[in-house]
Amino acid sequence: MSPDVQKRPPDIRLPLTKVGVNNVRKLLKIPRKGRRPIILLSTFDCFVDLPYFQKGTHMSRNLEAINEILEEIVRKPVYDLEDLCEDIVKEIMNRHEYATKSEVGMESRYMIPGKTPSGRAVQDFVKIIARARAFRNRKPEIEREIGAEIRGVIMHPHPGENRGCIQRALVSLRVQVPETHSVRIDHIVDILERSVSAKTYSFLSKEDEREVILEASTRPKFINKVVEDIMKETARTFVDIPGDMKVISKCVMLETLLTYNTFAKRSMTLGEIREKMGAAGSRDITTSS
Repeated sequence: MSPDVQKRPPDIRLPLTKVGVNNVRKLLKIPRKGRRPIILLSTFDCFVDLPYFQKGTHMSRNLEAINEILEEIVRKPVYDLEDLCEDIVKEIMNRHEYATKSEVGMESRYMIPGKTPSGRAVQDFVKIIARARAFRNRKPEIEREIGAEIRGVIMHPHPGENRGCIQRALVSLRVQVPETHSVRIDHIVDILERSVSAKTYSFLSKEDEREVILEASTRPKFINKVVEDIMKETARTFVDIPGDMKVISKCVMLETLLTYNTFAKRSMTLGEIREKMGAAGSRDITTSS
């Protein structure tokens, strides 16, 4: 039997923080009790850390773990995306006995039926995000995140002028979720939609366009205000999630006339958000760390 080359010591003994596979595409069927399953074409990233004393890692073990978990979940009546990543990350950790941590990320497009302002039915797509990290000999052993990204409209005001400009923006929210809780994707999408000036649609008539522009004009916002509103709405929505869970919100404003985009991001625990909301009232909760 040939020796396992991966277990040999490397020439330069330096640990690596991430080794694995990314952009693994899988067709995913999420069962729902009493309803049709959700079908997703998903992309997975799977990593472990590599200690200084080991030359390489067995990449195929990550793919085996993904395949086995995906085959298993179709036999369950109900399944959450954060549970999926948690199960995969645990299995990867079991198969890499030398690793002290492992990480799994999943992204996919999810169709949400909606209606235009005039009531016309449309199909809107959002990006859904799920992540899990496992740690050996550390508490908590598992960290889980669930989130989404949508496109929205922001009416960016011009200081000192009674006008503004409409721009599209990518807004996202990721919420760390303990193993005792679950978070619905549609609740996250609702938070994001409430935090922008107006929604975007896959189709709009001229009358619908006027309604969207009118709505956006009544809710002008700077990019930092969008991030702040996402944080506030998250704290108001998920009142039962413990305060030590982390929230990450981001807004990328897609500039039309400039060669760059505008970016804002904030990471806080739910407890920090609740504390600042209680102490500062309506003041900007993103101004201090």
